[in-house]
Amino acid sequence: MSEIQPLLVLRVTDLEASVSFYRDKLGFSVEWLDEEMQAARLVAPGGADILLTSDPDLDIASLFRAEKGAESAPEADPVPEKLTLTKGADEEAWESSVSDEIPDALEEAVKGEQDRQAEGLDEADPGPEDEVPAGRAETSEPEELPFPIVELTKEDRIECEGENLLVFQERLAALGVHDMLLEETPGIEQTLLVPDPDGYTVAFRESLRMSDEDVIALYRKGPDLLDGAIMGLREDDLNLLVEEDEWTIRQTVLHMVDFDLEMTQRIKWALAEPGREYKLPLFDPDDWAETLDYANRPIQAEVATFRLIRDHVLTICEHLPDALDRSLVSEQGTVEVRTMMQVVAETAREHIQNILRTRRVYGL
Repeated sequence: MSEIQPLLVLRVTDLEASVSFYRDKLGFSVEWLDEEMQAARLVAPGGADILLTSDPDLDIASLFRAEKGAESAPEADPVPEKLTLTKGADEEAWESSVSDEIPDALEEAVKGEQDRQAEGLDEADPGPEDEVPAGRAETSEPEELPFPIVELTKEDRIECEGENLLVFQERLAALGVHDMLLEETPGIEQTLLVPDPDGYTVAFRESLRMSDEDVIALYRKGPDLLDGAIMGLREDDLNLLVEEDEWTIRQTVLHMVDFDLEMTQRIKWALAEPGREYKLPLFDPDDWAETLDYANRPIQAEVATFRLIRDHVLTICEHLPDALDRSLVSEQGTVEVRTMMQVVAETAREHIQNILRTRRVYGL
C-alpha cells in the first residue's frame, strides 16, 4: 500500500513569481492556477505535492471540501412529463361487466382491508414529539479529505527526488538561482538544497548507492586504474601539481594508500565482529601528509600495498556470503561493509582522475 502524499501549503508573497520559479526552474508541473482565489497547486516530478497561495487567510481544507462536494453532487433526474391514459370503449365495457359481477361480500372485504390500512397509516404518522423542530438542520462532522494538509514553515524542507544533481545545480546557477548547498553522505546519498523566493527550502535527494556487483567491480579495478595513471612517470614528474593549494601526484598516491589502510581496518572489524562499535574519527589528511612526509617519500611500496589491501579484502568477502551486509557502528552511525567499500573505491577513482588531469596539463 503506497503512502498517502500530503499536500504542502506555502504562503507566498507573489503567487505569479512563485509559480514561475517552481515551474520554469525546478520543473514542477502546474495542476491548476486560480488567480481570483490567489492559489495554485503544483506537483514535483516523483515528489512533493504543493499548494502556493498569496492569501494569508485562505482556508485550504474548506477549499478542497467544496471542490470535492461539487464533483460528487449527483445530477438531478429529468422531471417526466405527465402521462395521460385514455381508456378505449372496449376496456370501459369490460370493466363495467366485471364490476357488476363482484359479490357484495367481496366488496365489503375489500373496503374493510382499505379501512384497516388507513388506520395503520394514521398510527404511523409522527406525533408532535417525533417531528423535527422547524429551522433545525441536520449536522455532521466535516468530511475527511483523502490526503493530509501540512502548513510549512521556513524551517521545513520540501522533499523531492533528484537525479544528476551536479548537472542540475549547474543548470539552476545558469538560471540565476544562488545560495544552493550540496550535502553529501558518501556512498549513500547527496542532497541539493535550493531556496525559493520566499525563503522555503526545496531538498532534492539523489541516492548514491551502487549495486553490490558494481561496488565489487570498482573496488577490484582500483589498483589497475592507479597503475595506468602513473605508468611512464619519472621521479620528478611525481612532484607536479596543477594548483598551489593542491597535492602533487606523489602526495596523492600516498594519501590514497593511507585512506585505504584506515578504511580497511574498519572493514575488517565489521567483517570479523559485526555490530561492533568503532567510533574513532577518520585521520586528518593534511596532518598525515606533513607528519608522514608525503612530499618526499617513494611510492613503489605504497602502490604494491594498495593492490595487496584490495586483494586481501576481496578474498575475505568471497568466503563470507553475507560479507557486504555486515556492519559496524561508527561515528556516523551503523555503516555496512558495502558502503565502506564503495566509499574507498569512489575516493580512489576521484584521486586517480586528479592524477590524470595533472598529466594532461603537463602533456604527460
